[in-house]
Amino acid sequence: MTTPGSGSPERAPWATPRVAAGFTWIASEVGRTLQASDLAPLASHAFTTRDVSFRNDRAEDDSRRLAATLGVSTDQLIGVTQVHGRTVRLVTTAAAAAAPGEAVAGADAIVSTDPRCAIVVHAADCVPILLADRQRRLVAAVHAGWRGTCAGVTTAVLEAIRELGVSPADVVVAIGPSIGPCCYQVDSRVRTAFLGMTPDAVAWFTEDGLERWKLDLWQANADQLEAGGVPASAIHVCRLCTADHLETCFSYRREGAGTGRLAAAIRLDGSQTQERGAAGVERAT
Repeated sequence: MTTPGSGSPERAPWATPRVAAGFTWIASEVGRTLQASDLAPLASHAFTTRDVSFRNDRAEDDSRRLAATLGVSTDQLIGVTQVHGRTVRLVTTAAAAAAPGEAVAGADAIVSTDPRCAIVVHAADCVPILLADRQRRLVAAVHAGWRGTCAGVTTAVLEAIRELGVSPADVVVAIGPSIGPCCYQVDSRVRTAFLGMTPDAVAWFTEDGLERWKLDLWQANADQLEAGGVPASAIHVCRLCTADHLETCFSYRREGAGTGRLAAAIRLDGSQTQERGAAGVERAT
């Protein structure tokens, strides 16, 4: 990831909020971005900030800048039409060639075995998650709102990568900026849905008034990843709350539907990639 006109990564010079150890602010084509230190040697990636918004009037230019940050062309930046579910889509070399630059409909996670493409999800409070295999065989980008988290979207991703011959024990995960347990108040409907998924969900809620709770989506997704076989030491949470840091992030809850979107994008390092899976395979779970 480089600053415009430079050839090497550079620390961002701006005043930026504090994040958890293991994350670094970087200057790039899209301005301030957040990078996970353990993920960086495995895959180019970026969590963007308010420096780009991906709103309709800016989406084309912002996507071009994001693609440049990851070292690809705009038609090699692959997204999904997000639906708050647990469907996982697979991007392979052949599949990307057949539909360059198209957003895949009806999914909230992408697994890529194609080093020529970058994959991206967008969020403004929901949890963006990036994942890379230590052997550089695949990467994944995940959008996990409360519905996707309750549906087990990260579990579906781990099931998908197992089918590609990659063990969850071999992956590194970065959980990016999203609404934190400090600000995310939910009602009994949401809590009941989670408790119906697993009684262990009680640990993700803290009472916050009459029939109101604070929900920790960071811990919920981290726990599901660990239960799926990812070592706890390989799961990194930046702990940057979007609702609490509007100087840096967009927040749907604080600003409404018209706000911009943060992007979480990742590209597979092609130096050791082995193409796996059938072209255009879809995993709908």
